Amino acid sequence: MQLIANIRVFAAVTAAFTLLAGCSESVEAPESSQTQVEAVAPAVKADPSADFLEMTDRHASIALKESPEFATSLGVSEEIAGQDYNARLGGYGFEANQRSRSMNEQFLQELKHFDRRELSGTAAITYDVLRNAYEMGAQRNQFEFGGATSWGSGSPYIITQLSGPHLFLPRLLQTQHPVQSKQNIEDYLSRLEQFGRVFDEVIEMIGADAALGIVPPYFALEGAAGSIKGFTSLAPADNSLATTLVSKMQSVEDLSDEERIQYAARAATLVETVVYPAYARLGAALEGAVDQAGRDAGVWRLGDVGVEFYQLALNSYGAGGMTGDEIHQLGMTEAARITTEMDAILRAQGLTEGTVAERFESVGQRSDMRYPNTDEGRDALLAGLNGQVAEIMSRADQWFGAVPSQGVEVRRIPVYEQDTAPGGYYTGPSLDGSRPGIYWINLKDTADWPKHSLKTLTYHEAAPGHHFQISLQRAIDDLPLIRNMMGYSEFSEGWALYAEKVAAEMGMYENDPWGDLARLQSELFRAARLVVDSGLHAKQWTREDAIDYMVATTGDTRASLTREVERYSVWPGQATSYKLGMLKIGELRAIAEAELGADFDIRAFHDEVLLTGSMPLPVLEAKIYRWIDSKKNA
Repeated sequence: MQLIANIRVFAAVTAAFTLLAGCSESVEAPESSQTQVEAVAPAVKADPSADFLEMTDRHASIALKESPEFATSLGVSEEIAGQDYNARLGGYGFEANQRSRSMNEQFLQELKHFDRRELSGTAAITYDVLRNAYEMGAQRNQFEFGGATSWGSGSPYIITQLSGPHLFLPRLLQTQHPVQSKQNIEDYLSRLEQFGRVFDEVIEMIGADAALGIVPPYFALEGAAGSIKGFTSLAPADNSLATTLVSKMQSVEDLSDEERIQYAARAATLVETVVYPAYARLGAALEGAVDQAGRDAGVWRLGDVGVEFYQLALNSYGAGGMTGDEIHQLGMTEAARITTEMDAILRAQGLTEGTVAERFESVGQRSDMRYPNTDEGRDALLAGLNGQVAEIMSRADQWFGAVPSQGVEVRRIPVYEQDTAPGGYYTGPSLDGSRPGIYWINLKDTADWPKHSLKTLTYHEAAPGHHFQISLQRAIDDLPLIRNMMGYSEFSEGWALYAEKVAAEMGMYENDPWGDLARLQSELFRAARLVVDSGLHAKQWTREDAIDYMVATTGDTRASLTREVERYSVWPGQATSYKLGMLKIGELRAIAEAELGADFDIRAFHDEVLLTGSMPLPVLEAKIYRWIDSKKNA
């Protein structure tokens, strides 16, 4: 994924939802939503594994009651997430963050009551995953800025050009909130009524962070303010929050025409009287903070606390203790190797003049590689992506024992988001299978997507990349719910980058040297991310230094790379997870091939990686070694 593709699935979502925040005192909600977690030593039972898994289900329910937005995105039952959770929005202020910190600590202490040696199967792996998650969350919560979390590192900033309720709440209502009944419609309107409270709490936290000297880079503030202006530029009745409800109501059979008109009018009124004023207040707060932001991009600008935060971020995304300097050198080495391979393809095609990046860019600028930057051109591009998905799915069962039963749809990123959104990303299907996976692509300018580059994006975002990993995980019968709520970017993004290489092994680039060149450039892009992320946050590179390096190394457009670099600036460490995860999965496969010889089965290896869910790299490594030993002993 080129953004969050559920890439630390729960951490990414909770970063957007102010990190597992619950309902504030000002919102009417069931008593259960104000959960007070107590660390209780579990009673001894005959089956410690069953007892442990029971605890994880309780943890999941507590967390989802605190984050009704995330419960909606998963499509869980009210029994799990609380009565009428689809009518509520979580809390985003000081009290909600304190609850999140307390929740993480209490979860960790309760987990420690169990003896790992007494657990088996899913329970044993889940223990390893949760211990890593809760301990990482405890380290993150030592930083008194950027919200709190029950696991993961997230962004140090409450609002950025990529994250915050100004972006994810409309996306939630447009793509994930159910509208299948009158009650669903009332719930939708109830959530619109809470925008003012939510945005005021976010403004409160922005001010608290600013008092500590924690302010996003100037371009993040300007980007967020710009998206706010764009979102509120239409008449209230024409805003997507109103039109989405009008469109979705058409499928509700027991509504009269008069009721549809009344509901549409209520939505438009709420957009005008609650939503737009809330956006205006938030936009003013962001614009007022620009002068304090300064011109530097990396978290080093925050002083010693920024340096410490970056090391934590690297570790949380798979660095395993590697420093920023070591990550930087690894990126330089990988970039040099991949560049050599690209040069060989270019020379074989008769392109010998200029740097690899310049020659790669020249291929993308050819007229036969461009879709027209028109609605017709965008429709043709989307049709091509759907064809690529269908083609690789026809070969999938030769390489994967398990293939997702849930479909994947290709959709354009909404126009109001495209100025600051990344190139593409994936959102997973609901747990109940009622909503498909979605492969999103930014079509602001079709010149960002030369035809030869699109296969690799499809294999990364859809099949056999994110859609396989996330859909298969959500279909695992005995996977505890809490494991579906949390993911690891180094696992999911590492898998998706590894999947690009697998697609080449599957023959998807046969007789297509330009496509294979783009595949290598995609891997080069991720190697360059190691260099740039560490450059920004550890070596004090400027935003312009980072953009210049990416342009010179990858050959992508300056406009698209500017968005990428600005993303790395506000999400430290995450950009390194792609290559770190890919390298680890490839390393484990090579070990398995060497150890098992003729008994190695690529389908079995892929199932072993995917069918127990996302996990930290050390947990995956130990699991694959156990699998190798079991195969050898058998």
